[in-house]
Amino acid sequence: MSGRPSPTVRSKRLRRELRRLREERGLTIEQVADLAGGEWNPSTLGRWEKGDRRIRPVDLRHLLDVYDVHGEQREALITLAREARQRGWWQIYADVLPTEYSTYIGLETEAREMYTYQQQLIPGILQTADYLRAVIRAARPDDDAETVERRVAVRLDRQKILAGPHPMRLWAVIDEAAIRRVVGGPQVMRAQLEQLAGFAEQPGIQLQVLPFRAGAHASMATSFVLLGFDAPDPDVVYLDTGMGALFVEDATNVAGYKLVFDHLRAAAQSPRESVRLFRAAAQDLA
Repeated sequence: MSGRPSPTVRSKRLRRELRRLREERGLTIEQVADLAGGEWNPSTLGRWEKGDRRIRPVDLRHLLDVYDVHGEQREALITLAREARQRGWWQIYADVLPTEYSTYIGLETEAREMYTYQQQLIPGILQTADYLRAVIRAARPDDDAETVERRVAVRLDRQKILAGPHPMRLWAVIDEAAIRRVVGGPQVMRAQLEQLAGFAEQPGIQLQVLPFRAGAHASMATSFVLLGFDAPDPDVVYLDTGMGALFVEDATNVAGYKLVFDHLRAAAQSPRESVRLFRAAAQDLA
């Protein structure tokens, strides 16, 4: 996991714990509201458990009294709530980050590992600044120069999770279309391909190309990112729709994406062959 704790992950963990405590005691949200003496209405309790609203420290202590939680468990939950209210490193870029993207970065920051399949683009975590600028200008032509540079800055900052004493492990399957599409011109694309080859030589990073000749495969319709976490945090799948994002957290559905990824990497070229392809494609652009 990365060395930068994420309030997003802490917030998800806290809301799961609040729901677990209630369910272990066999209580409905309405019953908890009654036991609290009308301090909160059921909708407020529901928003705390769903993460739609942050719980204040005073409310958390009262709720833990209702659940009869004391000692180390109580202190751990209070600390968790405090950490969940801190600002994440990415929030200095809040003016250029959609809410879904901020949530994704918060999850990615503390993930143990990432598995991703990308159809049309080099995975964001591996993009060069110039490649990303070209992508932004094509997708967001109304962005001014300052906004573009702030979007580039947050992307480059994300790459820090691949370095340091506890880097995130990454396994990416990249469709051949993404390495053949010349984004930003030959010079920009060549630098991007050379950077991919460099990343592929780092410990903990596996990159594979899914060649055109593989034909039909298990994820023809969509790209995706699967983030793996240490217990007790569950794995999450992130789907970028272009106009928004979806987060898949149901364990059965997440397991389905893991199976799809296994099929993709089985159909793809080996990591060693893929590095040769990156370098050959870069040389073609010389």
